[in-house]
Amino acid sequence: MDREIARTGDDVMIPNVQSALDTIVGRITTLEHASGAGRIFELFVMTSLARGLRNAGFSVWLQRSDGTIIQPGDADRRFIQRGGAPTGVPAASAGPDNASVIGFRRGRRQKWEIWNGIQFAGRSSATHEIDISIVPGSVGTAIRGTGGIPVGRPRVAIECKDVGTAGSLDEMRAFIARLYDVTLLHAHHRHMHFPHARALHPGSPNEPKHRAIVTYWQENRRTKNIIARRTGFTGGTAPLGDYHRIEPHRQISVGSSTVDDLVWSVVHWAGRNA
Repeated sequence: MDREIARTGDDVMIPNVQSALDTIVGRITTLEHASGAGRIFELFVMTSLARGLRNAGFSVWLQRSDGTIIQPGDADRRFIQRGGAPTGVPAASAGPDNASVIGFRRGRRQKWEIWNGIQFAGRSSATHEIDISIVPGSVGTAIRGTGGIPVGRPRVAIECKDVGTAGSLDEMRAFIARLYDVTLLHAHHRHMHFPHARALHPGSPNEPKHRAIVTYWQENRRTKNIIARRTGFTGGTAPLGDYHRIEPHRQISVGSSTVDDLVWSVVHWAGRNA
């Protein structure tokens, strides 16, 4: 039953996704979306954020996996959603046929990238897929130099749940644990030797706003962390999510005010941080 409902939702979401992509490029874009449970839902959330950023005055563009921007006059205007097993960021030398990303910036400030379905490495050396993540564009450019899995925590992390059952405490705990493992604090930065280009921890002198911080509690409060669900949450998840600054966004569907709330939350974060 849940998948039947989701398939009906996909039929509504795909035109919405296509419309958002066409608006960004200014011309009809070819959408190559991945199959599998929840993938269209992720794409819907990702492109809703892009449209919201554009409406808020940010410059927004579609970008191929090799880092080139999709222009209205290009013969190849494909936006490709990654399919298959989770992976890292492909090397630019692999060409434009891997997963596309969405870029944005405000004025002359630094560029940012929105990724879908990328794995991040944590302190334990385990990898964790983040459904939708926002990272500095400089990090994306550096990783595409060789390809690989980024190390650390994205500035924005969104878990997407396209299921009919309500979100449980276990679901919330699992997301918190993932974020904990990919959080690199000041003490971790001193004792770990990740290549700077792949590290999302705030150790770069070029990003003074994101210098390494002392506690996980503090890092939760200067990043944006969200669970976006097609349905709702069970009782008891709110106190746990609130303490760890996990925003619950429920009943996400095309045309709902809840989508506007989710988009506004991320746009507001971008306005203060991007």
